[in-house]
Amino acid sequence: MFHLIVALILLFFLPGWTLVNALFPRRGELDREYDALYRITLGIVMSIVVVILYGFGLNSLGVNPASELGYFTATNLWIGLSAITVGFFTIGWWRGAYPRLGKLHPKLARSPLPHKDSMTAELEHDRATLAKLRALAEEREQLRRRIKDYERRISLHTGDAKAHYVAKRDEAQGRLREVDAELKALEKARAEELYGT
Repeated sequence: MFHLIVALILLFFLPGWTLVNALFPRRGELDREYDALYRITLGIVMSIVVVILYGFGLNSLGVNPASELGYFTATNLWIGLSAITVGFFTIGWWRGAYPRLGKLHPKLARSPLPHKDSMTAELEHDRATLAKLRALAEEREQLRRRIKDYERRISLHTGDAKAHYVAKRDEAQGRLREVDAELKALEKARAEELYGT
């Protein structure tokens, strides 16, 4: 039973998972939210592809003269897929896909090179933009409530008090226009970044 589980993991997961990590060593490169799910799914699919291509390679070698059978045997599969997995793992480690290995030994620690066009860098930029958008949206809502309150007070007061609240309302409306303009500029800049329009 143990051999079956190890064989299934070697056939349907490890080669593809290590290949995906070798190709995309940075977390968040495949997807911002579901990176682990993408890695697992692509790992399964790519494992099947690697096994099929390796099987074609074994079959193309022809017939083994010693056994008069082909080279597509369990032993060759075990050795070949293990070597492929170790190779992909080594490439992934070299590119920094396994930073947690540094906990085993400091010399094993490698981090992926920062890449300005990576999803992680884009995610950090998005967080800053979202924080600005959120702050401006909160300020806009506060200004709207304040304007509504000033208008209510204007209807209740006369004379100097009314003039005071009219001035406060006009000041809040001016700031609201500024906030709306900032929000539109941020949204336009983000749309240009994403869609190039």
